[in-house]
Amino acid sequence: MRISNLKFEISNPSARRGFTLVEVLLASLILGIGLTVLLASLSTCLRTMRLARDYDQVQWVLGLGELAYPEPLATSTDVKKDYTVDPDNDLCDGFTFERVVDEKSPAELEKDKLFVVRTRVLWGEGSEEDRPCEELVRYVWQRDQ
Repeated sequence: MRISNLKFEISNPSARRGFTLVEVLLASLILGIGLTVLLASLSTCLRTMRLARDYDQVQWVLGLGELAYPEPLATSTDVKKDYTVDPDNDLCDGFTFERVVDEKSPAELEKDKLFVVRTRVLWGEGSEEDRPCEELVRYVWQRDQ
């Protein structure tokens, strides 16, 4: 008797035709979580690639700026005038190259004769404070006149 009941269940196609609602919801939840993780990692990967590309272009613009505005010889007597470069947007589209000498008080200048020279490359949109910036800092010693 037991064997015939088993045959009846196997041969009856209407006994089980599809998935239950719980199985469908569980599969949808797992698929949704997987897609969310995949999209989040894709977004992070794209951001990292964009930052790497920008950094590579900044290094290129920095090199172009150093070629276009070379530093003066070590015999420079007016570091502020010789090293300063006004912002230049013509080297590469979307990038700004500038070189600034930090202000020092006459007492500090007399004491150590060191200047801080900042070479910056800015890119992107917005104000100067909001734009990404790569900065190279050098110390320059001024000889006695």
